[in-house]
Amino acid sequence: MTTRESQVALICLKKEFLSGASEERAIKLLINGQYAKLAGSELRQIFHERSILELCNIENLGHQQLQNVVDHITDKMMDVSEELSYVSAILLLQIFVQTNFTGPRLPMVDELGFLTKLTTSNPAVLSLLSLSGQRPNKLVDWPMLLILSLRLFEKLQRCPISLVGVNQSIEPEAAISQSNIPELTKGNHLQAALCWWRARALQVQQSLFHDQNPVLSTLTFSLLCPSLAAALMDDTNVNSVTNQYILVLYHLERARAALSAGSETQASESLAKAKSASGLQFVLTGCKAKRTKFQEKAFAALAVLARSQDTLLRVGSEYRHNPQEVALNDDLFLERLQYENLGDDQAFEEFGDEKRVKVDFPNYESTEDQETKLLPIAVKEEDIPAPLRSLDPNSQPPLADLDSVQLLLRLETIRANTPANNALVGEELRALVERVLYSPPGSVNWLVFSNALWQRSLLETTRPKTVERGVLQLYSLVEELGVHAEQTARLFPKTKEEEQFPEFFTASDLQDDTTLINAVRSQYIYALSLSPKWSLDSRLAEKLIELGSVKSALEIYERLQLWTDAALCYGSIGNESKAEELVLRQLAESPDDARAVCVLGDVRQDPVLWEKAWQLGRYANAKRSLAKYCYRLPDGSRDYAAAIGHQYDCVRANPLNFENWYFYGCLGLETENYELAAEAFTRCVALDDSSQYSWSNLASALLRLDKLKEAFTALQRAVSSGDTEKASWKIWENYLIVAVKLGRWDDVLLASRTLLDTRKLDGDGSLDIPILEKLAGLLVSEPYDEEARQTHFQRTCLKFLCQEVPAVVNYSARVWRIVAKVDLWRKKPWLALEDYEKAYRAAISRPELEVDQDAWREAVTACEDLVSAYENFGELPGKHDAGDVVCKDWRFKARSTVRSLLSKGKVWEDTAEYTRLQELRDEMKNK
Repeated sequence: MTTRESQVALICLKKEFLSGASEERAIKLLINGQYAKLAGSELRQIFHERSILELCNIENLGHQQLQNVVDHITDKMMDVSEELSYVSAILLLQIFVQTNFTGPRLPMVDELGFLTKLTTSNPAVLSLLSLSGQRPNKLVDWPMLLILSLRLFEKLQRCPISLVGVNQSIEPEAAISQSNIPELTKGNHLQAALCWWRARALQVQQSLFHDQNPVLSTLTFSLLCPSLAAALMDDTNVNSVTNQYILVLYHLERARAALSAGSETQASESLAKAKSASGLQFVLTGCKAKRTKFQEKAFAALAVLARSQDTLLRVGSEYRHNPQEVALNDDLFLERLQYENLGDDQAFEEFGDEKRVKVDFPNYESTEDQETKLLPIAVKEEDIPAPLRSLDPNSQPPLADLDSVQLLLRLETIRANTPANNALVGEELRALVERVLYSPPGSVNWLVFSNALWQRSLLETTRPKTVERGVLQLYSLVEELGVHAEQTARLFPKTKEEEQFPEFFTASDLQDDTTLINAVRSQYIYALSLSPKWSLDSRLAEKLIELGSVKSALEIYERLQLWTDAALCYGSIGNESKAEELVLRQLAESPDDARAVCVLGDVRQDPVLWEKAWQLGRYANAKRSLAKYCYRLPDGSRDYAAAIGHQYDCVRANPLNFENWYFYGCLGLETENYELAAEAFTRCVALDDSSQYSWSNLASALLRLDKLKEAFTALQRAVSSGDTEKASWKIWENYLIVAVKLGRWDDVLLASRTLLDTRKLDGDGSLDIPILEKLAGLLVSEPYDEEARQTHFQRTCLKFLCQEVPAVVNYSARVWRIVAKVDLWRKKPWLALEDYEKAYRAAISRPELEVDQDAWREAVTACEDLVSAYENFGELPGKHDAGDVVCKDWRFKARSTVRSLLSKGKVWEDTAEYTRLQELRDEMKNK
């Protein structure tokens, strides 16, 4: 059981990877789900050990007594054999997962030994799983199995401290330093496998909490270190399918752990590596499709084309009946879209791809960028990769199960990064999940198919035409997998395999190679989002609330006795008194429930309760509420120092939460503590590098610290991250200012053009005239050569100054003089003269001309410039270069201009400017 092959097979839960040696029987039974036979044979000396059985009467024990029992049981297991204890820890975890996540219900048989005595689930037992003030859901079945599994993994790793039942206020950094995580090297496959399984157990524990737990998330990432997969690789055959499988699975589990920690950026990075390792090819493209039964003409739709690499496809999955789909049963709509031609760019036009909330920054020309996208896009047929171009979207080939898992994780990552109920993103996600669901029958693993059904149902509940099927499918899955799956009537009856499972599970003559249904269901549980059975009920309740069925949602919460969630539900509809009553009911059952205490504090706005929640177990949300409470006090009594102190405690307790760091950074900016702000927003962009405002705020802090180059780098990321079309004009304004200070004139030009486009409705107010003058000065500083090829700066600047700027000018004569300067530089005096005429008209059109002396002075200056332009340009060769001149009657126009302004400005007769105009009129008479 200590060979590399056996550990890889155990991690992958693939019996195909076993060598067939007799000493691997325990692992084979574990992989095949024959837990009763394993406990009664290979592990009999542990599970049927009399001294352990005597310790298992835990019904009426308190917290400390239970802690002692756990230590005694695990010590005795370790005394028997560390190797068998390792397999036992995995078996305990697998049985716990089957009981609380995948089903079917485990029959209680004597072969399970002492496990049959550890089914108690009371507050004292559950308290051993509490951490950082967070308590596991009270609906957990057989919690002692997970407790023993976690404790065994700690003992096998020789951890000096335990996270089971003690040290509930430990910080993430301390948890890592005290976990004795080994340095993994080539050939250290036993320690690598132990780290991997312990990370899985921690993630299972994390899924029992309502909120993300920073200690468990941080420790999981430390255990799933980059050298982990390498330590399990076969160096003698680098390109083997086992190496590929273990590498893909590693990256998928890291992505799933990142999603549970709220770190979508890390999830995206891991998914990109998983795609590279698996060789999965997929793309989102436009198609013509029919949606209704009587439709003659096909319309635009989106489809995902995907193909797996043959090597992964050969690692087959056991065929089992999947959960049944609820039929649409609509008189008009087809059960599924019927696709026609591929690569239809009209689909992207109709769905508004250029205006949608962008999943990724669009750059269709960049192959490398397409490889790292969460959802690569092919706008036209020629953009579709060659291996995918021949696929029929109505009948695509099967996918490897790991590739199906990858598509579903990408769906969750995209949804976590986009606004809820966005119709355009919803179409993309529908295409993604249907690629999994519409694989050939029997080719998709049971759990993967169930997850895909669940995801599609959540999407369908947002659309009027499919909301009924979506809700019915959610109910169907809850009936099959939810808390009361065994007690409630089901929309679809049990399959034959489900009915026969208890008989097969207890059969002593069953062949070792037979794979039971429980093993099939749990094979990919650690790569997909971990959803305990009660979380499905809760998610159904949340969806019912979104649909306005609050009463049905409350019935679910009250049936599950989730009083805190029910309280939040009542609070959302304004019934604060009922919400408080239910929270108090929860606290009567669990006085140390930090989440419930914090929610009660939110209802009452009571800082004392938030402090209590913090003291119960460093509950990060309590400190966040305290910080916001101190910040939102009336201006005179606002306590910034206390707010910063509380938020500091919050980010220390939960260092992986983006929102916490963002608020901490905002407090730093508001109090002019720019070092603090820079640190906080640096952490923000490390967690989510697509946050425009985090990059912008980081730049603001760096500017105050006189770090111009670093600030400009941050601003460059700000304007290129997220939805660039919606980047705030303030971000671009800061970008412009810093670019000017650094003398980066190409960037100045880019920012100026963007600001002009963003604020063009402001007219002259959208123009920074000193910047325009500087750009024009740089442009005309080089001689103009009509034959020479212009630089990018010259081409862009010419377009900006001579086409884009004039389109928004209303009353600024100064801007027209800048344009005239450029037109004269490019040897077009007729255009320069027109610019001076427009400058003059802009000046005399100002409404305040007769009441504001500055406006009058501007008009006189514009008049003098125009007269000078008539005199200098009038006799020059004209536009057509056919003997014509720029302005044949320039003298008449010059005199008329001066006389007109003299007449218009009689109210300013006593000013020096009026006298200058009279002198100019007299000069023109003599010409």
